[in-house]
Amino acid sequence: MERKTVTEQELLAFLNQELEKASHHEDCHFDSIIRLKVDDRTGCNWAYANMQCAGASEKICPPSAEKIVAAARARFNLQL
Repeated sequence: MERKTVTEQELLAFLNQELEKASHHEDCHFDSIIRLKVDDRTGCNWAYANMQCAGASEKICPPSAEKIVAAARARFNLQL
């Protein structure tokens, strides 16, 4: 599957929209993307997204957020 190339802002918007779809993430959001210097073995050029959480949802966010990021890594690359 070929990845769509997007800006960091577009990727953050997508990630945050996906996070918003999960109703238990009201106090969480992705705020930055960690780029890789060299594409990984799958061809992705970013490693993960930093996430900020507040409130009781902290224990719920990481597992479901990891799924959102993993799915996005398969679909998107960052513009250089």
